[in-house]
Amino acid sequence: HASANRRAFIPNNDDGRRLLQRLNYAFRHGLTFTVGTSMTTGLNNVITWTSIHHKTSLAGGAHGYPDKNYFRNCNVELDSVGVPPL
Repeated sequence: HASANRRAFIPNNDDGRRLLQRLNYAFRHGLTFTVGTSMTTGLNNVITWTSIHHKTSLAGGAHGYPDKNYFRNCNVELDSVGVPPL
C-alpha cells in the first residue's frame, strides 16, 4: 500500500495530554489504522481510520472541534479496543 498522511488535533491541556498517551498506545499496538473501504471516498483496499475517532479539523463539524463529548467518547472507544486506562 502507498503511504498516507493523516493529521489529528488534541487540545494541549491535562485531558488532551492524558488522551494522547492512550492514543499513542493504540497507535503502537496497531489499533489506529486498518486497510479497508474508505467511508469518505468509497475506495476499497486503502488505509483508513479504525473505530477510534480522531478530530481532523479545527473548524467544527462531525470530525472537528469544538466537541464537548470528544474526550468521553474517545476514551470509551479506547476502552472498547483494550487500551489500558491511565
